[in-house]
Amino acid sequence: MVDGGEKLEKWRYLVEQHKTIFGWPSWRTQKIVRETPTSAMAAGRQRLNSVVAERTELLLQVMDENDISIEIVRIRIQAWTQRPMEDITATFEVLHQERWVCISRIDFSPPTPHPNIHWRKYRLPPEVNGSHIHLYADNAKIGDEAFKPAANLPNASPLESEPKSFRDVVKEIERHFHISGLGELPPPDWNGRLV
Repeated sequence: MVDGGEKLEKWRYLVEQHKTIFGWPSWRTQKIVRETPTSAMAAGRQRLNSVVAERTELLLQVMDENDISIEIVRIRIQAWTQRPMEDITATFEVLHQERWVCISRIDFSPPTPHPNIHWRKYRLPPEVNGSHIHLYADNAKIGDEAFKPAANLPNASPLESEPKSFRDVVKEIERHFHISGLGELPPPDWNGRLV
């Protein structure tokens, strides 16, 4: 078993090494059900599905500079189908002990500010309004605890500027996750306006 320090160093390398897309992914839409089967049955109807709650997702596999697939890394981009350019999330995930662990995340145009609970200790802003990144390096300073689901990568820094288009979003993902070739990705099939 790899100790915590070795694991964190390996994860740092995976984030920082240059990568490209492996294969050509496509967006997948998933319906989010807000009603439990029990409550739907009690109300005498089928479970509620709403297009307002539809999310679309793109999973990217990556390869290294030698064109070898890095099977323990994936990038996930999620967006709402009915809300173009709002609350888009990109995560850098690694496979660890048979489960995917998010080790870095970019939140584009989130609905609420992000509070930095360790802001004094790590010299971060106490609260981040707008698009921000949960850098691997900032959260690795905390240790293993930062990468557990309950901690949810607590340290975040604001992006230099707000993205104005999906292309801007992709450029930020390329820059922070060290991946080239994302510029040709198709945008999500958003309703409402062209992006």
